[in-house]
Amino acid sequence: MDEDSDERTEELGTLQSIYPELVIEPSHRYKATLDLLVAPTKPLPVTFTPEDTVERLGYLPSLHVEFDLPHEYPNEAPPHVEITTTPQWLPESSAQKLADEAKSLWDEYGGGMVLFAYISSLQEQAETCFGIEELTLPTMMRKELLDYSKQMKRELFDKETFDCEVCLEPKKGSACYRMERCSHVFCVACLQDYYNNCITEGAVNNVKCMSTECGGNKKKERLISPKELLQIPISRKQVERYVNIKRKKKMESDPNIMFCPRQWCQGAMRSPRYPKITDVTQMDDSDSEAEEDVQAQPEAPTGPEKRAVGVRGMDRLAVCEDCTLAFCVVCLSSWHGDFVRCEPRDANQLTEEDQASLNFIMKNTSPCAYCSVPCQKSFGCNHMTCAQCKTHFCYLCGAWLDPGRPYQHFNDPKNKGCFQRLMDGAEGDMANGDVQFGGRRGAEQLADFWEQEAMRIQMQINDEDTR
Repeated sequence: MDEDSDERTEELGTLQSIYPELVIEPSHRYKATLDLLVAPTKPLPVTFTPEDTVERLGYLPSLHVEFDLPHEYPNEAPPHVEITTTPQWLPESSAQKLADEAKSLWDEYGGGMVLFAYISSLQEQAETCFGIEELTLPTMMRKELLDYSKQMKRELFDKETFDCEVCLEPKKGSACYRMERCSHVFCVACLQDYYNNCITEGAVNNVKCMSTECGGNKKKERLISPKELLQIPISRKQVERYVNIKRKKKMESDPNIMFCPRQWCQGAMRSPRYPKITDVTQMDDSDSEAEEDVQAQPEAPTGPEKRAVGVRGMDRLAVCEDCTLAFCVVCLSSWHGDFVRCEPRDANQLTEEDQASLNFIMKNTSPCAYCSVPCQKSFGCNHMTCAQCKTHFCYLCGAWLDPGRPYQHFNDPKNKGCFQRLMDGAEGDMANGDVQFGGRRGAEQLADFWEQEAMRIQMQINDEDTR
């Protein structure tokens, strides 16, 4: 075996110890192939024609480098290099330029072994995608490249180790999930426990990233999209419940939405603004926005939006999305045509069940100071935050509270009704505590007291008359 042969064998053996993925051909011991990872530090924008769809790819199919060391290498001739990609996303001119760099590097070194330096140069250039700022490829390659990028991202993630931000235990990436929007990492078990509990209890506004770094600085909060919940994975049944509760909350807070007058139905009217959900896997991720902006509240509540008066003609027609009943939004009767005059339904026409429900709400809940959503406390202090619009208000008197210093309300002697009463009724409404309320609920409480007092006096008078 001559000296040149020994040098070629030694160089390939050394390279294989550094790059175990280097493959030396059994039939030709001076030929070798190596696949290099292409992961640009900034995702590469790729335009797929003729649809002109732009995708940003974080990983591209690997660079296949084939080395052929001639008999004269390394002293008298450079290595022969061929570079390809499968599919062929790298332009031929760029591939040829990269291959020619092997000869340029050999000339610069004045001969000698250059394969390690050449491979290192390719790896460095791969971080900037070999100087390519954007690519234009045929649409037929789109699915393959997207699938490869996702698969490679997942494979590399699975091999890493992360500390879950909830349980604080180190977990392999295969047992973790990285949030799409903020890149925070949690173990799948913690995510499933938290999100399943939130959805089961109806607290859908809490289905967002659990990191303390998210949602700060009064930025617009983002809820987790249905597609991402399915990827964690959360069961499809739970995700369907999640999107339906979100939709229901939005519809109930919209004063323009009417509900079916049939007692056994109570479905919402059809509305293009709130289309009925048929497949959660096809929902747009834009639906992941929180229902309200976390912004500074106005100095005084302006009250909910009121329905416009004087609805005429076919604008009065609504169709229930569940039972398909056509009804009038003014009188809540079955549709009677657009030429029939009708009047709004009188409050006295409430059913016995509806009236009982309304009475319970009036006596046992405190309304939000901004959107009037009824709130019933289970435990804790009397500083409340509305689950619907995030307004801070006092549970005792219903007054709006400054989000920056909400407890000033309970420390101000001028507020005689609430002064030093932050923890009154801390056990909750169901504890049957004797708590004096103010505002609308206090008026209901006072009216109920005098009604019972009047009945007691009347019964006392009747007893004295019978004697």
